[in-house]
Amino acid sequence: MNLPNYITLFRILIVPFFFTQLVSYHPGEEHGRVLALSILLAACLSDAIDGFLARALNQQTALGRFLDPLADKLLILSGFLGLLFVTHLPYRPPLWITVTIVFRELIIILGLLVLFLIKEKIEIRPNLLGKFCTAFQMATLCSILLLWKVTVPLAYITALLTIASCLVYVTRELKGIQSFS
Repeated sequence: MNLPNYITLFRILIVPFFFTQLVSYHPGEEHGRVLALSILLAACLSDAIDGFLARALNQQTALGRFLDPLADKLLILSGFLGLLFVTHLPYRPPLWITVTIVFRELIIILGLLVLFLIKEKIEIRPNLLGKFCTAFQMATLCSILLLWKVTVPLAYITALLTIASCLVYVTRELKGIQSFS
């Protein structure tokens, strides 16, 4: 375990607090929304910090390559699924965007499981489009909690990136499976 991995573990551990604050929000109780936003921003910041430190200190590990995307997926899934319970925020993505985001994450998780079953090992290989997708998903969650009007177009861009990155991951891994067999 190293510092970047501890920071990633911190991000995983604050996800339930973020989810709880998000789904507990009611109009007139802005402190809950602000607290959910603060936890989300701390998670986003820690995501940037752990990645930077891992590269800068040359402390990239197999554990970190597993935990970092797991932490991202937990945060994003808890945020978008939590929004299903919070109907009184003024700028929320349409349901199809939430479903798209949730299914992308499930497809990637199930894909990794299938790859593990086929190859008996998995290699998590993020790509630039996937990183942009994650950044836009986090930015969309932040803009929703900030009550910004830009949330609506941002959510559509996020949906397009989500679909595109899912297609890239699936295509890449299918090619890998074909070359393996």
